[in-house]
Amino acid sequence: MKTSKTGVSVMIPADIWQSLTEIRSQLDASCPGAPTPIEEAIREISLHYKSCPRTEEEMEAFCKRAESWKRR
Repeated sequence: MKTSKTGVSVMIPADIWQSLTEIRSQLDASCPGAPTPIEEAIREISLHYKSCPRTEEEMEAFCKRAESWKRR
């Protein structure tokens, strides 16, 4: 049995992407082992919804589940 993973494309303007890659290069030089794209996406999602009082508890539960996914 063969499984495949599908992804989601995200369009980021070139000027923003360039700045992000420069910042990431600087951070990687100081601390090797940069976060994976999944870790970055989870962080962005959680930061957005943690700021909303109506979704704060749900995001805390999601973050706990995400931590266990990260360890796999």
